[in-house]
Amino acid sequence: MTSTRSTTVSLALAGALALVPLGSATATAVPRPAAEAAPAATDRVVVKFHDGAVPEASRDAVYAGAAERTGDRGLVETFATADGAHVLRTGEALAGAELEELTTALQQDPAVEYAEPDLLATTAAVPNDPSYSAVQWSLWDEPAGLGMPLAWDLATGAGQTIAVVDTGITPHPDLDANVLPGYDFVSTAQNGRDGDGWDADPTDMGDHPDTVLCPTSPMPPSATWHGTHTAGVAAADADNGQGVAGVAPDAGILPVRVVGACSQGYITDVAAGVTWASGAPVPGVPANPHPATVINLSLGVAGECPPVLQAAVTEAVARGIPVVVAAGNQAVDAAQSAPANCAGVISVAATDVSGALASYSNFGSVTLAAPGGDPNAQILSTGNSGAQAPGAPTYTERNGTSMAAPAVAGAVALLREQSPELGVDGLRAALTSTARQAPGGCAPGCGAGIVDPVSALIEAQGGEPFSTRGGIGSLHRKIGASTGEPRSRELCALGGTPCFQEFANGWIVWSAGTGARWVAFLPAQWWGIASAG
Repeated sequence: MTSTRSTTVSLALAGALALVPLGSATATAVPRPAAEAAPAATDRVVVKFHDGAVPEASRDAVYAGAAERTGDRGLVETFATADGAHVLRTGEALAGAELEELTTALQQDPAVEYAEPDLLATTAAVPNDPSYSAVQWSLWDEPAGLGMPLAWDLATGAGQTIAVVDTGITPHPDLDANVLPGYDFVSTAQNGRDGDGWDADPTDMGDHPDTVLCPTSPMPPSATWHGTHTAGVAAADADNGQGVAGVAPDAGILPVRVVGACSQGYITDVAAGVTWASGAPVPGVPANPHPATVINLSLGVAGECPPVLQAAVTEAVARGIPVVVAAGNQAVDAAQSAPANCAGVISVAATDVSGALASYSNFGSVTLAAPGGDPNAQILSTGNSGAQAPGAPTYTERNGTSMAAPAVAGAVALLREQSPELGVDGLRAALTSTARQAPGGCAPGCGAGIVDPVSALIEAQGGEPFSTRGGIGSLHRKIGASTGEPRSRELCALGGTPCFQEFANGWIVWSAGTGARWVAFLPAQWWGIASAG
C-alpha cells in the first residue's frame, strides 16, 4: 500500500481554555513531576438538583440567590443535559476564585446535588515534526508494536461499531466504506462553524483558532482534522490497495462531533455525545440507529472527572459498552486529567518506537498502554489537506495518547467480534491479563503494560497465549529456572527473524544466524544486532 505524507501540527491535552503546545519531545526524556493544572475559564456551569427537590418553576429562585451572593446577575438557564442536569450561561467567562465562588454558592442550596464548571475539553495530541517513518511500525509484530498481522487472522472487527467522539470527520477513501451516520453535538454555532448547534452532520469544519473565541491561542493557523486521524487509527479500511490499515479494518466508524473551533468543546457536549453513542436517549435528539460497541475519547480536560461526564460514562458501561480514553499528554499522573480519571474507563498511555513510555504521555493511574509514537517515528493515519476548511483527503503523521487510545478501541472491536459474550469487565480482563511490559521501560507506570491484541484474542477463547515453541521454547526448557515463566507470546519481525519472547526475568531472542540467546533486558539497539546476526 502507498501513502502520501504531509506535515501536521497537533495539540497537547490541556486545561479548559489553555491549549499548550509541548514542542518537540525525545523518546528518552524523563517525565516531569506532577504539576497543578492551569486555571480554566468557562462561561457555563452545570447544576444538578436532587430528584424532586425543587419544582421546575422554583429553579430561578435558586439561581437568583446564587447570583445575588456572588454579584453575577447574568445567569441564564439554557438546556438540560443528558442526565437531567441544567446548563447555566454566565454573563462572561469566569475562572479561578470567581468560578469557584459561583459554583460554591449554587452548591450551598440544599436542593442542589452538584454544581460544576462546564469546562472545555481539548483534543489529546502533542505537537509533531515531520516524520521519516516509512511504514506503520505500530502494527508490526515486534516488541514496540501490536502484532496485528496475527490478530487479523483471528478477527477484523466485522459487525462492530467504534464511536469516535472527537472533532468530527471528513470524507476519505480509506474511511468512507466504514463510516456510519453520526451526529454533531457542538452546541454553539460560532464554535461549530456550521451556522447551527446540534445537528445530524458530524463533518469536521476545522478546529483552527478563531480571533474572537481564542484570540491568544498558541495553536498554529491550520486545522488538525483530529477526528479523521483517530478514526483511521481505529478502523481505516484494509486490503483496498491504498493508504493505511486500521487496527479493526472491518469495524464501522460512528463519528460524533463534540470539539469545534480552537480545538475545544464543552464537557456537556462531550457527555451528550458519549450518551448518544451508547444508544441512550438524549433530549431533543433522534435515537442513534447504530449504537456503539466501543467508544473512543481522544480528548481531555485537566482536573477531576466532571459529574456530567461521569454520568455519561457510567450509562455507557451499564449498557455494556467500554469507553476507551486517552491518558493525556501532560507527562503527569493521569489521575489529574479527565476523562482518564473517570470511573469505569479504559485509560491508555502512549509508548514510543522503542517500546518505552513516550516522554509526553501521562502515566501511573492508567489501565494499559499502546503505541502513540514519538516525534521521530509517528503514527501514520488518515488526514485532510485543508488549512481552514475541508480539503482533499491525505495521510498525516501524529504522536500522542490520542493515537494510542483508538488502537485499544480497535482491539476491543476485535474482541467483541470474536467473543460477543464478553461484558465490559471481561473485555478489560482480556486486555490487561495479556498485556506485556514496555521493553523500553515504563518506570512511572503503564498500568498492565502494552496491549497485545493477539494474546487477548487467544485468552478470550480459552487458549494459552504465552506458550513457547521452536528455538525459544527449546532454550526455555533448558534454563527455565533462570528465565522464569513466559510473560508474553513470541513476537517475530515481518521477515520472520529475529523473534522475541518476554519472561519473568528477561527475554529470549532468536535469530536465524545465531539461534536463541538469553538476555536480562532488551535495549532497542539489540533488535538491529539480532536482525543482522
